[in-house]
Amino acid sequence: MRWTNYFIHPGDNRYYVFSFREDDHADDFEQRLKNAQIPFERHRENSEWLFGVARTYFKQALNANHLVYAQYRTKFIPVKGLRNAMLAVTLGAVVLALIGFFSSAANAQRIKADNPWSLSIGGLYMVPLEAVGFEAVAASDEGLSILWNPKGGNGFGARIRRNINDQWSVEIGLETLRMIADWELNYNSDWEVNESGDSFLYDTLRLRSSRYRMPLLGIVRVPINAKTELSAGTGISFDFLLSDVFTADYQQNATIYSEYSVEENRQQRLSVPLRADVGLKIKGKTSDDASFYAGFTYWREWNSNRWGEAQWKQGLLDQSKVRIFLPQSAFAVELRIYLP
Repeated sequence: MRWTNYFIHPGDNRYYVFSFREDDHADDFEQRLKNAQIPFERHRENSEWLFGVARTYFKQALNANHLVYAQYRTKFIPVKGLRNAMLAVTLGAVVLALIGFFSSAANAQRIKADNPWSLSIGGLYMVPLEAVGFEAVAASDEGLSILWNPKGGNGFGARIRRNINDQWSVEIGLETLRMIADWELNYNSDWEVNESGDSFLYDTLRLRSSRYRMPLLGIVRVPINAKTELSAGTGISFDFLLSDVFTADYQQNATIYSEYSVEENRQQRLSVPLRADVGLKIKGKTSDDASFYAGFTYWREWNSNRWGEAQWKQGLLDQSKVRIFLPQSAFAVELRIYLP
Protein backbone atom coordinates (compact mmCIF):
# COMPACT_ATOMS: atom_id res chain seq x y z
CA MET A 1 0.00 0.00 0.00
CA ARG A 2 1.38 3.41 -1.02
CA TRP A 3 0.82 6.51 1.11
CA THR A 4 1.92 8.88 -1.66
CA ASN A 5 1.24 9.02 -5.38
CA TYR A 6 4.90 8.69 -6.36
CA PHE A 7 7.53 5.98 -5.97
CA ILE A 8 10.85 4.79 -7.36
CA HIS A 9 10.54 2.97 -10.68
CA PRO A 10 10.54 -0.76 -9.76
CA GLY A 11 12.78 -1.64 -12.69
CA ASP A 12 15.13 1.36 -12.82
CA ASN A 13 15.93 3.39 -9.69
CA ARG A 14 17.15 6.30 -11.82
CA TYR A 15 13.51 7.30 -12.32
CA TYR A 16 10.50 8.22 -10.22
CA VAL A 17 6.92 7.35 -11.17
CA PHE A 18 4.00 9.70 -10.41
CA SER A 19 0.51 8.19 -10.60
CA PHE A 20 -2.90 9.86 -11.05
CA ARG A 21 -6.36 8.32 -11.21
CA GLU A 22 -8.15 11.48 -12.34
CA ASP A 23 -7.74 12.63 -15.94
CA ASP A 24 -7.82 16.33 -15.07
CA HIS A 25 -5.11 15.83 -12.41
CA ALA A 26 -2.92 14.03 -14.94
CA ASP A 27 -3.47 16.66 -17.66
CA ASP A 28 -2.62 19.49 -15.28
CA PHE A 29 0.52 17.67 -14.05
CA GLU A 30 1.63 17.14 -17.66
CA GLN A 31 1.18 20.83 -18.44
CA ARG A 32 3.18 21.85 -15.36
CA LEU A 33 6.02 19.51 -16.35
CA LYS A 34 6.06 21.04 -19.84
CA ASN A 35 6.07 24.57 -18.43
CA ALA A 36 9.04 23.66 -16.20
CA GLN A 37 10.78 21.95 -19.15
CA ILE A 38 11.01 18.64 -17.28
CA PRO A 39 11.41 15.57 -19.57
CA PHE A 40 8.87 12.82 -18.87
CA GLU A 41 7.07 9.79 -20.27
CA ARG A 42 3.34 9.27 -19.85
CA HIS A 43 1.21 6.19 -20.33
CA ARG A 44 -1.92 4.59 -18.92
CA GLU A 45 -1.82 1.39 -16.92
CA ASN A 46 -5.06 -0.16 -15.66
CA SER A 47 -6.98 2.79 -14.18
CA GLU A 48 -4.00 5.09 -13.57
CA TRP A 49 -2.00 7.61 -15.54
CA LEU A 50 1.72 7.06 -14.91
CA PHE A 51 4.48 9.61 -15.47
CA GLY A 52 8.16 8.68 -15.51
CA VAL A 53 10.57 11.45 -14.43
CA ALA A 54 14.35 11.22 -14.09
CA ARG A 55 15.71 11.42 -10.55
CA THR A 56 17.62 14.62 -11.36
CA TYR A 57 14.27 16.41 -11.85
CA PHE A 58 12.56 14.86 -8.82
CA LYS A 59 12.30 17.99 -6.65
CA GLN A 60 10.90 20.10 -9.48
CA ALA A 61 8.41 17.36 -10.37
CA LEU A 62 7.44 16.93 -6.71
CA ASN A 63 6.72 20.66 -6.49
CA ALA A 64 4.49 20.40 -9.58
CA ASN A 65 2.75 17.42 -7.98
CA HIS A 66 2.02 19.41 -4.81
CA LEU A 67 0.64 22.30 -6.87
CA VAL A 68 -1.73 19.94 -8.68
CA TYR A 69 -3.19 18.62 -5.45
CA ALA A 70 -3.33 22.12 -4.01
CA GLN A 71 -5.44 23.17 -7.01
CA TYR A 72 -7.90 20.29 -6.70
CA ARG A 73 -7.95 19.74 -2.95
CA THR A 74 -11.29 19.79 -1.17
CA LYS A 75 -12.21 22.61 1.18
CA PHE A 76 -10.98 22.04 4.74
CA ILE A 77 -14.63 22.32 5.85
CA PRO A 78 -16.46 20.38 3.11
CA VAL A 79 -19.96 20.94 4.56
CA LYS A 80 -21.36 24.16 3.13
CA GLY A 81 -23.63 24.79 6.11
CA LEU A 82 -20.73 24.53 8.53
CA ARG A 83 -18.63 26.95 6.46
CA ASN A 84 -21.49 29.41 6.41
CA ALA A 85 -21.94 29.02 10.16
CA MET A 86 -18.29 29.94 10.75
CA LEU A 87 -18.64 32.97 8.50
CA ALA A 88 -21.81 33.96 10.34
CA VAL A 89 -20.07 33.69 13.72
CA THR A 90 -17.14 35.77 12.46
CA LEU A 91 -19.47 38.35 10.91
CA GLY A 92 -21.49 38.44 14.12
CA ALA A 93 -18.33 39.12 16.12
CA VAL A 94 -17.43 42.01 13.84
CA VAL A 95 -20.96 43.42 13.93
CA LEU A 96 -21.10 43.21 17.72
CA ALA A 97 -17.72 44.96 17.94
CA LEU A 98 -18.94 47.76 15.66
CA ILE A 99 -22.21 48.10 17.57
CA GLY A 100 -20.28 48.28 20.81
CA PHE A 101 -17.94 50.92 19.40
CA PHE A 102 -20.63 53.24 18.03
CA SER A 103 -22.91 52.71 21.03
CA SER A 104 -20.11 53.59 23.43
CA ALA A 105 -19.28 56.67 21.37
CA ALA A 106 -22.89 57.85 21.55
CA ASN A 107 -23.58 56.89 25.14
CA ALA A 108 -20.12 56.96 26.63
CA GLN A 109 -20.82 57.55 30.30
CA ARG A 110 -23.78 55.19 30.61
CA ILE A 111 -22.23 52.37 28.61
CA LYS A 112 -18.93 52.51 30.49
CA ALA A 113 -20.72 51.62 33.66
CA ASP A 114 -23.23 49.06 32.31
CA ASN A 115 -21.87 47.44 29.15
CA PRO A 116 -21.29 43.70 29.79
CA TRP A 117 -19.58 43.04 26.43
CA SER A 118 -15.86 43.25 25.66
CA LEU A 119 -13.63 42.32 22.73
CA SER A 120 -10.07 41.07 23.04
CA ILE A 121 -7.35 40.16 20.55
CA GLY A 122 -4.14 38.33 21.26
CA GLY A 123 -1.75 35.53 20.57
CA LEU A 124 -0.28 32.47 22.21
CA TYR A 125 2.96 30.53 22.10
CA MET A 126 2.97 26.78 22.60
CA VAL A 127 5.62 25.45 24.98
CA PRO A 128 6.76 21.80 24.84
CA LEU A 129 6.16 20.67 28.41
CA GLU A 130 6.61 17.07 29.49
CA ALA A 131 4.63 17.62 32.70
CA VAL A 132 1.37 18.05 30.73
CA GLY A 133 2.06 15.37 28.12
CA PHE A 134 3.28 17.68 25.32
CA GLU A 135 6.57 15.83 24.90
CA ALA A 136 8.79 14.00 22.44
CA VAL A 137 7.74 10.58 21.12
CA ALA A 138 10.28 7.91 20.16
CA ALA A 139 9.78 4.63 18.31
CA SER A 140 11.74 2.19 16.16
CA ASP A 141 11.17 -0.77 13.86
CA GLU A 142 13.25 -2.72 11.32
CA GLY A 143 16.32 -0.52 11.59
CA LEU A 144 14.50 2.84 11.51
CA SER A 145 14.48 4.86 14.75
CA ILE A 146 12.54 8.10 14.97
CA LEU A 147 12.13 10.91 17.47
CA TRP A 148 9.16 13.25 17.07
CA ASN A 149 10.33 16.39 18.83
CA PRO A 150 7.78 19.23 19.31
CA LYS A 151 9.25 22.70 18.84
CA GLY A 152 6.22 24.65 19.95
CA GLY A 153 3.89 26.71 17.86
CA ASN A 154 1.95 29.95 17.80
CA GLY A 155 -1.55 31.24 17.33
CA PHE A 156 -3.61 34.39 16.95
CA GLY A 157 -7.27 35.20 17.41
CA ALA A 158 -10.08 37.29 18.85
CA ARG A 159 -12.64 36.67 21.58
CA ILE A 160 -15.89 38.20 22.75
CA ARG A 161 -16.68 38.17 26.49
CA ARG A 162 -20.12 38.57 28.04
CA ASN A 163 -20.15 39.34 31.76
CA ILE A 164 -23.08 37.63 33.46
CA ASN A 165 -22.50 39.22 36.86
CA ASP A 166 -19.59 40.51 38.94
CA GLN A 167 -17.89 37.11 38.99
CA TRP A 168 -19.04 35.01 36.03
CA SER A 169 -18.51 35.46 32.29
CA VAL A 170 -18.72 33.46 29.06
CA GLU A 171 -16.34 33.76 26.10
CA ILE A 172 -16.44 32.68 22.48
CA GLY A 173 -13.78 33.31 19.86
CA LEU A 174 -12.09 32.41 16.61
CA GLU A 175 -8.38 31.52 16.50
CA THR A 176 -5.74 30.06 14.21
CA LEU A 177 -3.01 27.77 15.49
CA ARG A 178 0.20 26.46 13.91
CA MET A 179 2.22 23.62 15.48
CA ILE A 180 5.86 22.86 14.62
CA ALA A 181 7.76 19.61 15.14
CA ASP A 182 11.08 18.06 14.05
CA TRP A 183 11.31 14.44 12.94
CA GLU A 184 14.75 13.01 13.72
CA LEU A 185 15.41 9.88 11.63
CA ASN A 186 18.16 7.29 12.13
CA TYR A 187 18.41 4.30 9.81
CA ASN A 188 20.66 1.26 10.16
CA SER A 189 20.65 -0.75 6.94
CA ASP A 190 22.40 -3.67 8.67
CA TRP A 191 20.07 -3.79 11.65
CA GLU A 192 19.51 -7.55 11.34
CA VAL A 193 23.21 -8.41 11.80
CA ASN A 194 24.79 -5.25 13.20
CA GLU A 195 23.23 -3.34 16.08
CA SER A 196 26.27 -1.21 16.87
CA GLY A 197 25.05 1.67 14.72
CA ASP A 198 28.26 1.95 12.68
CA SER A 199 26.26 2.16 9.45
CA PHE A 200 23.61 4.62 10.67
CA LEU A 201 22.22 7.19 8.25
CA TYR A 202 20.35 10.13 9.72
CA ASP A 203 18.54 13.36 8.95
CA THR A 204 16.00 15.76 10.49
CA LEU A 205 12.83 16.96 8.74
CA ARG A 206 10.46 19.68 9.97
CA LEU A 207 6.68 19.72 9.63
CA ARG A 208 4.16 22.49 10.33
CA SER A 209 0.49 21.67 10.87
CA SER A 210 -2.38 24.14 11.24
CA ARG A 211 -5.91 24.31 12.56
CA TYR A 212 -8.77 26.75 13.13
CA ARG A 213 -10.29 26.90 16.60
CA MET A 214 -13.51 28.19 18.16
CA PRO A 215 -13.17 28.24 21.98
CA LEU A 216 -16.28 28.30 24.18
CA LEU A 217 -15.45 28.95 27.84
CA GLY A 218 -17.07 29.72 31.17
CA ILE A 219 -14.98 32.20 33.20
CA VAL A 220 -14.90 32.97 36.91
CA ARG A 221 -13.27 36.27 37.93
CA VAL A 222 -11.79 37.07 41.35
CA PRO A 223 -10.79 40.72 42.01
CA ILE A 224 -7.39 41.20 43.64
CA ASN A 225 -7.58 44.98 43.81
CA ALA A 226 -9.26 47.81 41.91
CA LYS A 227 -7.07 47.32 38.82
CA THR A 228 -6.28 43.60 38.84
CA GLU A 229 -8.36 40.44 38.68
CA LEU A 230 -7.55 36.74 38.54
CA SER A 231 -9.61 34.67 36.12
CA ALA A 232 -9.97 30.94 35.53
CA GLY A 233 -12.00 29.32 32.80
CA THR A 234 -12.88 25.91 31.44
CA GLY A 235 -14.81 24.65 28.45
CA ILE A 236 -14.30 23.14 25.02
CA SER A 237 -12.89 24.13 21.66
CA PHE A 238 -14.16 23.22 18.22
CA ASP A 239 -10.96 22.52 16.27
CA PHE A 240 -11.06 22.24 12.48
CA LEU A 241 -7.88 20.49 11.37
CA LEU A 242 -6.55 21.43 7.95
CA SER A 243 -4.92 19.17 5.35
CA ASP A 244 -2.43 16.46 6.24
CA VAL A 245 1.20 17.62 6.04
CA PHE A 246 4.05 15.79 4.34
CA THR A 247 7.68 16.31 3.40
CA ALA A 248 10.45 14.19 1.90
CA ASP A 249 14.16 14.27 1.15
CA TYR A 250 16.96 12.00 -0.06
CA GLN A 251 20.71 11.48 0.30
CA GLN A 252 23.47 9.72 -1.59
CA ASN A 253 26.20 7.93 0.39
CA ALA A 254 28.81 6.52 -2.00
CA THR A 255 26.81 4.06 -4.13
CA ILE A 256 23.91 3.84 -1.67
CA TYR A 257 20.87 5.98 -2.42
CA SER A 258 18.24 6.61 0.26
CA GLU A 259 14.96 8.48 0.21
CA TYR A 260 12.82 9.16 3.24
CA SER A 261 9.60 10.93 4.14
CA VAL A 262 7.50 11.92 7.13
CA GLU A 263 3.84 12.84 7.39
CA GLU A 264 1.33 13.93 10.01
CA ASN A 265 -2.33 13.10 9.55
CA ARG A 266 -5.65 13.41 11.33
CA GLN A 267 -8.31 10.75 11.63
CA GLN A 268 -11.14 13.31 11.73
CA ARG A 269 -11.35 16.90 10.52
CA LEU A 270 -13.21 18.03 13.63
CA SER A 271 -11.86 17.62 17.15
CA VAL A 272 -13.44 18.88 20.39
CA PRO A 273 -10.72 19.07 23.06
CA LEU A 274 -11.28 20.07 26.67
CA ARG A 275 -9.66 23.38 27.55
CA ALA A 276 -8.66 25.30 30.67
CA ASP A 277 -7.38 28.88 31.00
CA VAL A 278 -5.96 30.74 33.99
CA GLY A 279 -4.51 34.24 33.97
CA LEU A 280 -4.26 37.76 35.31
CA LYS A 281 -6.03 40.79 33.85
CA ILE A 282 -4.65 44.29 34.51
CA LYS A 283 -7.11 47.11 33.82
CA GLY A 284 -6.18 50.48 32.39
CA LYS A 285 -6.00 53.67 34.41
CA THR A 286 -9.41 54.75 33.10
CA SER A 287 -12.27 53.04 31.30
CA ASP A 288 -10.99 54.57 28.05
CA ASP A 289 -7.72 52.62 28.32
CA ALA A 290 -7.07 49.06 27.14
CA SER A 291 -6.69 46.19 29.61
CA PHE A 292 -3.99 43.53 29.38
CA TYR A 293 -4.23 39.80 30.07
CA ALA A 294 -1.41 37.28 30.59
CA GLY A 295 -2.05 33.64 31.35
CA PHE A 296 -1.68 29.97 30.52
CA THR A 297 -3.79 27.64 28.40
CA TYR A 298 -4.01 23.86 28.52
CA TRP A 299 -6.07 21.56 26.30
CA ARG A 300 -6.46 17.84 25.81
CA GLU A 301 -8.21 15.89 23.08
CA TRP A 302 -10.61 13.10 23.99
CA ASN A 303 -8.74 10.50 21.93
CA SER A 304 -5.66 10.12 19.74
CA ASN A 305 -6.85 11.99 16.68
CA ARG A 306 -3.43 12.82 15.19
CA TRP A 307 -0.84 10.28 14.04
CA GLY A 308 2.39 10.38 12.09
CA GLU A 309 4.48 8.04 10.01
CA ALA A 310 8.12 7.98 8.89
CA GLN A 311 9.42 5.91 6.01
CA TRP A 312 12.96 5.17 4.85
CA LYS A 313 13.78 3.48 1.54
CA GLN A 314 17.24 2.31 0.55
CA GLY A 315 17.71 0.92 -2.94
CA LEU A 316 14.91 -1.17 -4.40
CA LEU A 317 14.34 -3.69 -1.61
CA ASP A 318 15.10 -2.20 1.80
CA GLN A 319 12.22 -0.29 3.30
CA SER A 320 11.23 0.52 6.88
CA LYS A 321 8.17 2.28 8.32
CA VAL A 322 7.39 3.54 11.80
CA ARG A 323 4.00 4.92 12.86
CA ILE A 324 3.26 6.82 16.08
CA PHE A 325 0.32 8.60 17.70
CA LEU A 326 1.01 12.23 18.51
CA PRO A 327 0.36 13.75 21.95
CA GLN A 328 -3.22 14.59 22.86
CA SER A 329 -2.28 17.46 25.19
CA ALA A 330 -0.69 20.88 24.73
CA PHE A 331 0.30 23.89 26.80
CA ALA A 332 0.66 27.54 25.81
CA VAL A 333 1.43 31.00 27.18
CA GLU A 334 -1.21 33.54 26.16
CA LEU A 335 -1.21 37.35 25.92
CA ARG A 336 -4.32 39.39 25.07
CA ILE A 337 -5.46 43.00 24.92
CA TYR A 338 -9.03 43.96 25.88
CA LEU A 339 -10.07 46.87 23.71
CA PRO A 340 -11.76 49.85 25.42
